[in-house]
Amino acid sequence: MLINKEIREELDDIFYVLKLKNKSSVLSLDKKVKIEQILSYLEIVHAEIRKSSKKKKLVLIDSAAGNCYLSYLIYYFYQKIDQRNIEIHCVDYNKKLMDNNRALAKKMGFTQMNFYASDINEFTLNKQVDMVYSLHACDTATDKTMYLGVRTNARIILSVACCQNSLSLKSSALKSVIRYKSFRDKTVMMIADSLRAMLLEKTGYKVDIFDFVSSRYTEKNTMVRAIKKGFRRTINPDEEYEKVSTEFRIKPYLEELLADAI
Repeated sequence: MLINKEIREELDDIFYVLKLKNKSSVLSLDKKVKIEQILSYLEIVHAEIRKSSKKKKLVLIDSAAGNCYLSYLIYYFYQKIDQRNIEIHCVDYNKKLMDNNRALAKKMGFTQMNFYASDINEFTLNKQVDMVYSLHACDTATDKTMYLGVRTNARIILSVACCQNSLSLKSSALKSVIRYKSFRDKTVMMIADSLRAMLLEKTGYKVDIFDFVSSRYTEKNTMVRAIKKGFRRTINPDEEYEKVSTEFRIKPYLEELLADAI
């Protein structure tokens, strides 16, 4: 593990500031789950960032940032432990949340954390972006996050979706399976992320999909990781995308966003 026991203990300070831990050391299940999720996500982030020279300033964007727990953890880790020059731009439509996050970052002395109350599609940043990431972005915010990564030419895109409310699934072949809500929801997630992966491959990203944390901590644990690099295609993404999209009658919003790019 890149984030070992000693590092986890060093990270405790930020959990107290974020009120995910308290002096009683008694954690609610929700807070324990959140801590494990963001620690596991940090592991994935660090696995990629450590490949970059420490002389290089890194620029990250947290899309659909919400309470920004993950970004505070990332910033604290690189400021206090790994000691890299890093700036993070957090984007969310909720102005109150962004104002509160800005005040907290100022209190902690996190001078290179920036907060924007904006729709993801309207956000621009005139800098070379190293990574765009999101944790449990709801519905089409997942698609917007991926598109933000593409249009900023980010080297790395990390996305963990939450809900898929804008998508419905229809398939005569799987009718007897998807009549069960649990199976239908899981199938929608698998098909939607697979289609998004193929769309990202069309734009030059090497994509893999995996569980970033144990399902004990969340059922919404599937990460799409896209890296801008050369790779050998094992499928024809155009043919496969059309085949899968037609079979299940699903078109993720990312297709519309990327219409002029692919």
